[in-house]
Amino acid sequence: MTSVFLCVVTVIEGIALLILDFLSFVYQKITVGFMLCWGAFSIVFILLGAVPGLSDWTRIVPGEAVPAFLLISLSILICFFYLSCAVSQLLRKNQELAMHVSLLNQENEILLQKLKEEESVEEGKG
Repeated sequence: MTSVFLCVVTVIEGIALLILDFLSFVYQKITVGFMLCWGAFSIVFILLGAVPGLSDWTRIVPGEAVPAFLLISLSILICFFYLSCAVSQLLRKNQELAMHVSLLNQENEILLQKLKEEESVEEGKG
């Protein structure tokens, strides 16, 4: 009975993770690479609970340890997902800063060109 419960909860966790992954990507909290990894991981979770040949691992977990096992696995999943969202946000901000630096360098080159042109015009008059 506990193995069936563990399989059902594993499938529910996989579906919830897939939905959370998709929503995080839609609201731009996570990048494409992380989204694909979490999507594949959630599909593996769903398969581990749904496919009878892959759900033999549920018989190894003792019935008394199921709540602790679920709590620990869920907390680890949430922590890693939060960390991947944080890394994704930092990657996006880093890319935005790189674009700003590139634009500032381009503007700096234009100003230096104008300054050299003005210096050459002043030397021609003087």
